[in-house]
Amino acid sequence: MIKKFLKYAAAAMVLATTIQVTPTFANPVTNGQIDATKEQINDFETKIQQLDNRISLAIEKSRELNEEIVIQQDKIEETEAEIVKAETALENHKKVYSERLKSIQLNGDQSVVRYAELLLSSGSVSEFFNRFTAISQFIESDTELLNGLNEKEQALIEAKEQLHTQIDHLKQNQVQLAAEQEQIEKDKQQIETDLAAAEGTLQAQLAQQEAEQQAAEQARQQLEQQQSLVTTTTTNTPAPALSPASATPTAVAANVASSATANAVIANAKQYLGVPYVWGGSTPSGFDCSGFVSYVYRSVGISLPRTSSAQQNVGTRVSLNQLQPGDLVFKGMPAYHVGIYIGGGQYIHAPQTGDVVKIAPFNPSKFSTASRILK
Repeated sequence: MIKKFLKYAAAAMVLATTIQVTPTFANPVTNGQIDATKEQINDFETKIQQLDNRISLAIEKSRELNEEIVIQQDKIEETEAEIVKAETALENHKKVYSERLKSIQLNGDQSVVRYAELLLSSGSVSEFFNRFTAISQFIESDTELLNGLNEKEQALIEAKEQLHTQIDHLKQNQVQLAAEQEQIEKDKQQIETDLAAAEGTLQAQLAQQEAEQQAAEQARQQLEQQQSLVTTTTTNTPAPALSPASATPTAVAANVASSATANAVIANAKQYLGVPYVWGGSTPSGFDCSGFVSYVYRSVGISLPRTSSAQQNVGTRVSLNQLQPGDLVFKGMPAYHVGIYIGGGQYIHAPQTGDVVKIAPFNPSKFSTASRILK
């Protein structure tokens, strides 16, 4: 009995010592807090993708406006050339008109506009009517011609003014578009700052949680060592294992459909892993999300629209729980982000500014629609 009592007393001392040496944290981090921070980071990333999409659309719109301005300027130059031609023709016909008037004058020193004197100088009634008829026909035909030329010139001038008005309107749209893009970039910078702060919080939480788990593991090991000294057998519940920070990417080849086209799409997409995100980018020097998708699909002979919202309307709509490799997955309705599902619960995409083309875990709850392009 005395030996048993001594053993229990020693065990009690060990437990008391363990409690004293185990580090304590004023505010232990819970999994719920970490999950909340991760959700906050996800929300910030979504907002950044939405702003990136708006900037890419603005860039595309600006390109279209520039093209339209060039077209209108070409039309103005053509119209100005037509105006010069019309003015030249009008002046030439005025000269001809003047020469004709002079040719029917009886005397070289008569005024061009003195038709009455010309008529009154007629020697007979028949000569009077002949001169009157000739002058009337001459005046009528040349007046119609001159009026027609004058009307054409005025019409061309009005057309030129309308073209200038259209260009002014297009340029105003450009200014508004630039102002909108500038505001979007400012908003994006603020969100990026908030995102960086949230990511810092997450790293601190994960570090504290790891420290707490390591302290608990050390205390458990110390308890086992001290218990072994008093030959007391205790049952310890192992500390929970640390969750890996991120899942190790698994090979997706086994999950890729047998379709040679799907294999080609995915293989080609992976060639551009690490290419930086660039607003409006559609080449390997830099991609935005829809530019990346359209470029990859073009490599297998499939032409897709330029923007993610337009790509969302192509192909056959499929369930997010029945995806096949090569399907397009979209966020938003209309879409503000797009990627390519590659199988194995993963997709490849150009995420956002400051990031690169990468493979990421696919969570159906974060997406709105999916489309099947490959048959």
